[in-house]
Amino acid sequence: MKKIKQRWIVKAGSSLVSSKINGLDDSFIASLVKIIQDLKKKEIEVVIVSSGAVAQGMHELGIDKRPDSLPLLQASAAIGQMGLVKLYQKEFQKFSILAAQVLISHSDIANRERYLNARHSLNALLDLGVVPVVNENDSVATEEISFGDNDSLAGALAGVINANKLIILTDQKGVYTKDPDKESSAEFIKIIDLDKKDLDLNIIATGDAGSLGRGGMKTKLQAATKASTFGCETWILKGNNIDDLLNLDKEFSGTKIISNKSTLSSRKQWIASRGKSLGKIIIDQGATKALLNEGRSLLPVGILSSSGDFQKGDLISCHDQEGKEVALGLSNFSSIELGKILGLKSKELSLVLGKLVEEEVIHRDNLVLS
Repeated sequence: MKKIKQRWIVKAGSSLVSSKINGLDDSFIASLVKIIQDLKKKEIEVVIVSSGAVAQGMHELGIDKRPDSLPLLQASAAIGQMGLVKLYQKEFQKFSILAAQVLISHSDIANRERYLNARHSLNALLDLGVVPVVNENDSVATEEISFGDNDSLAGALAGVINANKLIILTDQKGVYTKDPDKESSAEFIKIIDLDKKDLDLNIIATGDAGSLGRGGMKTKLQAATKASTFGCETWILKGNNIDDLLNLDKEFSGTKIISNKSTLSSRKQWIASRGKSLGKIIIDQGATKALLNEGRSLLPVGILSSSGDFQKGDLISCHDQEGKEVALGLSNFSSIELGKILGLKSKELSLVLGKLVEEEVIHRDNLVLS
């Protein structure tokens, strides 16, 4: 009987992969590849989400500061990808392991067909024993179609490949109650249970990404929350404790983030993976209860306000009257149409819009709770 393999995503941030002097930190990448080789011996399939392309491109171009210009940022990423992949390939070849470069942009996830193509491609590579090295396609992505950081990309990929574990390697030990670099009273958090809601993640999500990166602790916690939607646990570990990856279920030095959420259906996994919403709506208490406790669709009568510019089929976020996000879903109306039907009963919609329309703003099959 074939042994069921685990699938892990290991995300390495810019602070670890990049070197201000040499562009890339060869020694860290070598140690990461060695650990992944050991994991493969344990029948664990691994996808690497690696930063470093922009930093390497900056080094080759002689640029000291991360570019503010989008074309220069894209050029740096395009140049740096060559060196980044070459280094990973060289290290994996030492263990006779094949690696593959996979570049993904937000639009690859937002489009259902391209999402499935990415899923099939990554599954095929893993089945062949190849280690995919994934990065956001910064050379063509713009702000509107990007994940914005590789933490968010890693969280989305957890749903794409049905990952069991997401390991985010960083320059911090893990998650603290405050920024440990600024507050001496900061306390280390060993376990975060997202179901208990006893911690305000917005308060503890402090710390920036440094001069070479885009993320911070906030994006890591957001990625962990997204990954939990797919039944995937998250570890945030310091990069120089990389040996912990071989013993995660027994002893580890970082922060473990857990949840007992049930795994979403394939379609809802895709919706949850899409990331950026193009619109925001505020819903009343009745609508909030209907979504959270009754598994209902969202109707116009429960919507108080709407903002953003979106079309039918775009992803929008639902917030309660206190501003907390309660759900994400695909809208059946454009922002202009929705603005005309806020608070209306279902039977009034066709009269106001002058055409036959769906009764729901977001059908429950196209809605994912936050």
